[in-house]
Amino acid sequence: MSEIKTGSPVVLKDASGLKDYGLFTGQKGWANSITTVPGDKSYVFFMPEDSKEMTVVDLDRLEYDESRDGLELDSNTIYKGE
Repeated sequence: MSEIKTGSPVVLKDASGLKDYGLFTGQKGWANSITTVPGDKSYVFFMPEDSKEMTVVDLDRLEYDESRDGLELDSNTIYKGE
């Protein structure tokens, strides 16, 4: 299991309370950015793979997406719209 870093492919494993933001359990996306609040915890700017909008979620709600191992968020993988 790989560590989640900025640009990592991730899966949202716990979307409780996030339905109003269009997020759902099992949703694939990217760790666009990671921030740590000293003395608290780490948070991820989660960007679904089919969107450019981000929602800040607790790092513990995500897991590294092994099925997309080796991919990173970059100009080739970012959602470009329809």
